[in-house]
Amino acid sequence: MKSKAQVKLFLQEAKRIIRKNGFILVPRAATERFMAERGVDVETVEEIILALSPEDCFDGPEPDRDARYAQQWTVAEFSPEHPQGKLYLKISISMRVDRCKCLSVKLYSEEPK
Repeated sequence: MKSKAQVKLFLQEAKRIIRKNGFILVPRAATERFMAERGVDVETVEEIILALSPEDCFDGPEPDRDARYAQQWTVAEFSPEHPQGKLYLKISISMRVDRCKCLSVKLYSEEPK
């Protein structure tokens, strides 16, 4: 994990982008299953992201590990406590296109992928 200041800057930018442009929820089976089983909608995911703190981060921020996206996207992983349980969130931002993506949201007890 990077320094607390780097995580704080990542979150400030992610939240700024979300407030300005919203975010992209990447459709993945584990995310869709979690949301359906727990009755979580996109607005709730947005609220969860906007409530993240640097202390919730356990990995990153770092360039996307996929070489095709490493120059544009920065990724960080979080495990906030939530009424649904401890969550696993993978968030990606691009300053170049001013976009934020939620790559994954599910219960943390699942193996993060």
